[in-house]
Amino acid sequence: METLLVTWLWRALIRHVGRGGHRPGRWRGLVGGLGFFALAVGAPALAELYKYQDEYGRWQYTDRPRPDPRQPVEVLPTPAAKTGTGPAQDLNAWLRVKFSPQNPIQEATLSTVTVKTPVGTGSGFFVSTAGHILTNKHVVKLPESKREELQQQFGDVEQKLESYRQRLAWRERELSVYGNELAQYEAYLRALPEGERKTDKQAYYQSRQDQYQTLQQGLAADRRKLREMEDRFATRRREIDWNLTLSSTATNFTIILKDGAELSASLLAVSSNHDLALLKLDRHQTPALLPAAPQDVGQGVAVYAIGSPVGLRDSISTGVVSGIESNFIRTDAKIYPGNSGGPLVLANGRVIGINTMKQITHKFEGIGYAIDIGTALREFASDLRN
Repeated sequence: METLLVTWLWRALIRHVGRGGHRPGRWRGLVGGLGFFALAVGAPALAELYKYQDEYGRWQYTDRPRPDPRQPVEVLPTPAAKTGTGPAQDLNAWLRVKFSPQNPIQEATLSTVTVKTPVGTGSGFFVSTAGHILTNKHVVKLPESKREELQQQFGDVEQKLESYRQRLAWRERELSVYGNELAQYEAYLRALPEGERKTDKQAYYQSRQDQYQTLQQGLAADRRKLREMEDRFATRRREIDWNLTLSSTATNFTIILKDGAELSASLLAVSSNHDLALLKLDRHQTPALLPAAPQDVGQGVAVYAIGSPVGLRDSISTGVVSGIESNFIRTDAKIYPGNSGGPLVLANGRVIGINTMKQITHKFEGIGYAIDIGTALREFASDLRN
């Protein structure tokens, strides 16, 4: 899942507190990574969202009422999903006329969509002409492990800020001692009789006084910088907390078609066994990818990964099937953050899997994994009839 939000926000914060970027692993960012994910089967009910201040004065967001009735709580409105005007109801005909696909791969791109969530973007694809969309579970819901990782990142940034505060406090104490010494020296000068000796010492005093003022100005500038960093961090944290809360309760997601039109799809089902989710775009006839025949999938077969990597919609990378293990298809086709949930297709346009993750290997680009399409279709067999 690509984030915008996660990757950009954290890199911005880290730059301001002196922390370098981190190396992406299997999952990436709020941030970001190959996607985000949920916990239970079925679509949860849309809950009210609550905002309150904890005992430390920090704003907290939750979908459960505060247990202490004396604690002031603000009920926040849940933003409605963007519906957009979109194209005509027959999306299949609309997209075919607009793009005139010349080969099966171009035709497969008509069925691929970008999925926007409160915490980032991923990919998905239509698997029925009635608007069913397959994607990864982690594209629509953030797993608890990622929440814990974000809290750890919050803590890391707070530690950096606290270290900065302590350095400034130490400089302030040193500057106070310096100022007292200058005041004593000034009193000593006033007691000296006029003469060449006093003139020399006054010149020395003036140079130290100039240095003291320069240090004062530098300390004041760094304190302003600290306040700006604290304000920026507090703002970003509120934004991320809010979006994480929305991610937990969202049942509607914006999908972006190949032509850029935005429509609202509802969460129909979430797998408890696999990293899979099923969305539904109602009241539209859609293009759809057909599953490949099992005998057509084997090592060395050319494959194409379609999706929205690193924020680039409607992108294709190519490779071969590297191997098959359990419910996964391995491939060397480039899979980047944002590809999660998109289709892995053969040269004939038939889909063989749902791009799910990338395993980074030492000094290598990495190996992509896609969940076998048969697994997904079996998992949602009853839901696809709705």
